[in-house]
Amino acid sequence: MHILTLTTLFPNAQQPVHGVFIRNRMENFIAKYGWDWTVLAPVPFYPQIPFAPRDIYRRYSQVPAVEDSWGYPVHHPRYLVTPKLGMRFYGDWMAKAIQRTVLEIYRKKPIDLIDCHYVYPDGTAGIQMGLLLGIPVILSARGTDLNFYPGLPAIRPKIQQNLEACQHLICVSSSLQAKAVDLGTAPEKVSVIGNGVDTKRFHRMDCREARGKLGLPPEGKILLSVGHLTSRKGFDLLLESFARLPGPDLFLVIAGDGEERDRLERQAESLGLDGRVLFAGTVLNQDLPDWYSAADLFVLASSREGWPNVLCEAQATGLPAVATNVWGVPEIIDDPSLGVLVGERTVEALTAALKQALETRWDRRHIEERGRSRTWDQVSEKLLPIFLAALSRTRLP
Repeated sequence: MHILTLTTLFPNAQQPVHGVFIRNRMENFIAKYGWDWTVLAPVPFYPQIPFAPRDIYRRYSQVPAVEDSWGYPVHHPRYLVTPKLGMRFYGDWMAKAIQRTVLEIYRKKPIDLIDCHYVYPDGTAGIQMGLLLGIPVILSARGTDLNFYPGLPAIRPKIQQNLEACQHLICVSSSLQAKAVDLGTAPEKVSVIGNGVDTKRFHRMDCREARGKLGLPPEGKILLSVGHLTSRKGFDLLLESFARLPGPDLFLVIAGDGEERDRLERQAESLGLDGRVLFAGTVLNQDLPDWYSAADLFVLASSREGWPNVLCEAQATGLPAVATNVWGVPEIIDDPSLGVLVGERTVEALTAALKQALETRWDRRHIEERGRSRTWDQVSEKLLPIFLAALSRTRLP
């Protein structure tokens, strides 16, 4: 069987940690069942216009057309984007941009199934390619595509059309499944399969050794937060809350990069947190276990999350967490022994939760065992019957 994974959420030379969970999911599946696999990961093309584009679009322009860094081809065709102006057209533009590449892949080896991640705009392109080739399309909903985009009047009907047209929908959390059903998807057409954890990589290590390796303070307590530095991740909220906690033997590490970094660094300086906050920049997935092991508490202050892998990874290293009670988060921190859920996304509520967590004596071994119980191998075993059921259906004309 030849499966084509179609998604804009996939690592590339310029974004090595972008959508790494999709790569992990499908690499494990392919290794386990031996299917042929090709990846189509379109990247945005930003037209030359009078005002300067954001830096991210310059970086996209440097992504090679084809990569084979991981031992299989990853194609990066360009599709047009016009930020804040034409999102309703992105799905159709992506479909037109990838059609030639899809046909070239198909001619070399016929594709049996399209595994498409993100219901819109990727889902629109995936559905159109499925119709073109007469093959089934499995969609995977991952967060923003169902917990935010349906609130946009021009996008909602496109999402509903994609949900209707796909052979099956996989949601990473029960909350997203409920949203899909609310949008009109038949319940029997939806499965919930959360992401797994690479248990060979993510496990608890000696804290002092990890701190020494990373050059972190050997004494005191360290809070860690990991993610792309965007407004919805709530790093500004975290900095405000951290400033209210007693120091000076308390430190905060923020691992990640993004358009908010300069503003967040200025905020930390204005709060008088010099020497107590470290912006570590982008940390590769294989290096994250050291950072988790060096920390005493993990913090996630997002406004919305589908299934935050960083939370699962932290848990697999025995790290208790404080996180906002949104979407898939309570399905990961589903017991008080694993962390503290923040009911209100405010500085006051987050500060209180951080204080509570710092005063709690956590059973790190119990947390680690719980986190390591979610494996990519289990995910693959759940995916197989869904893929086979879609393949067993008669091909479209």
